[in-house]
Amino acid sequence: MRIGQVAKLSGLSTRTIDYYTSNKLLPVTRSASNYRLYSEDVLHTLERIKLLKKQRMSIEEIRKVIQSIEDEDLEPIMNEVQAEIACLQKKLTSLEEKLKDAPQEEKKKVYRTLETKLLDVMKLLSLM
Repeated sequence: MRIGQVAKLSGLSTRTIDYYTSNKLLPVTRSASNYRLYSEDVLHTLERIKLLKKQRMSIEEIRKVIQSIEDEDLEPIMNEVQAEIACLQKKLTSLEEKLKDAPQEEKKKVYRTLETKLLDVMKLLSLM
């Protein structure tokens, strides 16, 4: 696929895809007429990148995750994810303490935010 097709299917701009390519997040080959060509696997990688960016990961961190997935060496990544989950669990416990006396509407707002973050983590794990 050429970059325009990838952009259309992924919902990202060609500029963003070019940025990811130049940062070695996406493999690319060249056609005889020097067009960049991407495999269909790139779409799956772009979904991972979107989720990792949503988790505020840097390009370098994203590169490590993608490389670990490609190398099938997920243990270091899983250790990091488990550490992040433990940190989030501590924050959740702290928030629950603070919310004990908060109005019901405030509690609902916080729980919706936490639920969204949890769903993002679950989506990310499902892509690994």
